[in-house]
Amino acid sequence: MNPATVSVIIPCAGMANFLTDAVDSVLRQDHPIHEILIVHPAGDVETALVGQQYVRRGAPVVLLEGPESGPGPVRNVGLAHATGEVIAFLDADDLWPAGKVSMQLDRLAMEPQVDAVGGLAVHFEFLDKCELKPTADPGNVVGVSSVLGMMIFRRTIFDKIGGFDEDFLYAEDIDLFLRMRDFGVSSTILDATTLYYRRHGNSMMLADNPRKRTDLMLATMKSVRRRRQIGLPPADKQMLTGDLESWPRDRP
Repeated sequence: MNPATVSVIIPCAGMANFLTDAVDSVLRQDHPIHEILIVHPAGDVETALVGQQYVRRGAPVVLLEGPESGPGPVRNVGLAHATGEVIAFLDADDLWPAGKVSMQLDRLAMEPQVDAVGGLAVHFEFLDKCELKPTADPGNVVGVSSVLGMMIFRRTIFDKIGGFDEDFLYAEDIDLFLRMRDFGVSSTILDATTLYYRRHGNSMMLADNPRKRTDLMLATMKSVRRRRQIGLPPADKQMLTGDLESWPRDRP
């Protein structure tokens, strides 16, 4: 087994009703998880209560209070406290497939120059609570998305390019991927499911907020300026749009 220590950062604000599914999907991984850092606003009592239940059971859960200013600052709180060699993120309303972590760690171990490993996301609405996986539904969509929960990252990435840009309310993940590309961070995408992405009415991404468009434009413009400053030509493609790397299909 790959001995790498894994820190999982779960931001949670007003999503305590989904949090148990997320944490259980992490705890069921066949690779031991070093720590699960749940970062929540100070006033989110429901999230704190759910997290405390895991702490009392001896699960490797750490509760941290974070700001209410958006996902980027919250994830930075998790990064500041994380002690693992490998960093992973999971939104409180999403889940991980069984075997996801060991599969991606195996890929990292194969090539030390690869610093991040992604995969495919299944977008779903209905969950089998016993199996912790989406129920069969023709509305489920499988594909490559710019979603942090699909990835695992060597900690050294953040030492190199920094944490999340706190200028963003949306697209802080896109900005991170663009910085990885611009600074030559090596990554790959497995042709295997590494995230179950839940669709629901309270999702931040469904909110009618003009910041979704303007923050995406801001991430793009920051990348353009950054590439000019470091002497790179204009980018010919966005992050996470390359060919999928073949991987055994009998893995989850």
